[in-house]
Amino acid sequence: MGKKLLWISAVLLFSNTFAYADSTLYEITVTPEKKPTRLIDTLNSVEIITSDDIKTSGFITMEEILNSSSSISIGSNGGFGQTKSIFMRGTESNHTKVLVNGVELNPGTLGVPSLQHIPPEIVERVEISKSGMSSLYGKDSIGGVINIITKDNGTNSISLMSGRYDTNRLSLYKSMQTENQKISINLSRMLSDSFKAKTSSNQNHAYENEVFDIKYKFFSGSYNYSLNYYRNNGSTEYDSFGSNLSQIHKDNHFKAMMTKAVGDNQISFSYIRKGNEINQSAASATDYTHTKTDSLIFENIVGKDMIIGFSYSDESMYELSYGTSFDTTNLIRELYLNTNYQYNNFDFNIGGRNTNHSVYGDFLTGNFNLGKKITDDMLIFALISKTFRAPDATDLYGSSGNPNLEPEESISHEIGVKTITSFGDFSVSYFNNNIDNLIESDGSKMQNINKAEIRGVELDFSTRLNNTVDYNIKYTYQEPDDLTNDTLLSRRPRNKFVSVLSKTFLDNDILKLTVTGQSRRDNSIYDGHRLGGYALFDVNYLTSIADYQIGIKINNIFDKKYRLAHNYNTEGQSLYITLSKNF
Repeated sequence: MGKKLLWISAVLLFSNTFAYADSTLYEITVTPEKKPTRLIDTLNSVEIITSDDIKTSGFITMEEILNSSSSISIGSNGGFGQTKSIFMRGTESNHTKVLVNGVELNPGTLGVPSLQHIPPEIVERVEISKSGMSSLYGKDSIGGVINIITKDNGTNSISLMSGRYDTNRLSLYKSMQTENQKISINLSRMLSDSFKAKTSSNQNHAYENEVFDIKYKFFSGSYNYSLNYYRNNGSTEYDSFGSNLSQIHKDNHFKAMMTKAVGDNQISFSYIRKGNEINQSAASATDYTHTKTDSLIFENIVGKDMIIGFSYSDESMYELSYGTSFDTTNLIRELYLNTNYQYNNFDFNIGGRNTNHSVYGDFLTGNFNLGKKITDDMLIFALISKTFRAPDATDLYGSSGNPNLEPEESISHEIGVKTITSFGDFSVSYFNNNIDNLIESDGSKMQNINKAEIRGVELDFSTRLNNTVDYNIKYTYQEPDDLTNDTLLSRRPRNKFVSVLSKTFLDNDILKLTVTGQSRRDNSIYDGHRLGGYALFDVNYLTSIADYQIGIKINNIFDKKYRLAHNYNTEGQSLYITLSKNF
């Protein structure tokens, strides 16, 4: 099978029927520099997944969306709603900062964001920024930043998704606008019996989830005002020694922002109130984990090339787990500056951030990015970035916590090339990330016992054939070395590839085939289990009948058996049908 895939890829790559027109590297991204920038001009590695990509691929979950990047490996403790982990470029699952509309989703307790509860239908775009993010996004971005932006543009729509395991999801997007006001609403409701989370489970593990997301904007002269309220809540059943228990989750934020234009400058003030909760739902259960954060942010964008900012956060964390409880608060003050400038056809991005943490004192982080435009459609770039992650509250005070932990510190490097040619887009980069004081359990409590070095190479090629066939292949080779134990970091493969072939027919129907594969990896340094390599084939067909769009998605066409965590099941062959209508 592997040789056949390589042969097919080679035929596509060297075909003489290329007719490439619209470059994906002309896409506009906001996350890397907090301002609109073409991908070809960003001085680091960035991927964008749009709502059109999500619809034509028929993605059912947020982890499917992220798994379409070869930079990201997903760990999963079962089906819908179960815990998912993100390993970006070989870093830990709590090393990637996940944002929803610019608000951090990662809780201060467990550190790992609950991305599994975000329905794809409400997403306008996902921006994956992989390195050099410390000056603008601060701590906890050792692996990078993922910004999930919900819909507030486009046509009103309603959709119903239905599939295996009695899975159903209803989603609605509605927007209203006057000359100086705009309001947009995203609603979603999902129910599923899902499948047995563990190989030893006796019953399926049901899941339900609701999302309410509303944005309001008001424009008055040189002032812009915006409000965003986001709430994601529901319940997930899980296996506890053969019995089904349930926990209730709730992620929510409120963000109020005022922006004023002052000459060439733009000044903004923001207030953010964020909450993350998990509660056991049984009448006799008392365990919970909560994070509540209040933040004030001031930013001054000077011209188009400099950002000066200050933020203050009051982060409160509460937890009761396995008989151990804590109630603690962090006060975090951050001052940062990021600037772009050009000199002799070189582009520079230089940034620094001082973080004053009430527990750990001051940390200075930053980045230096350098780019050289060979032509308008070819960029060579290099960067070095320093960042850190403070131990989360569960690391410090949880049931196996250690209050003497030190922050994890990282120095990352990258050098790469992006180019747009007549036959397609091509990018390649080499990355290296050294992490000290890596926090792991020694079997009884958390310790700063590991040192890691992650090296790798990434390739991304996309092209169009005869204006009807689009082809994209992404490949990442990495060596995620646990230097302390002389082994590879757990659950991170050396090799991962994603290949997508899309055919557009005369009536604008789209057929898309996605092949995703990764090599073997260790389950944990504390056991001898290995997770096998695999290649999954998914297909989606999108067609229009009258005023309706119908999507037919088959996941795992050949019913491949594989594991993303030892003793936890994954989805077998599954069929999902989506019916949507614009209004």
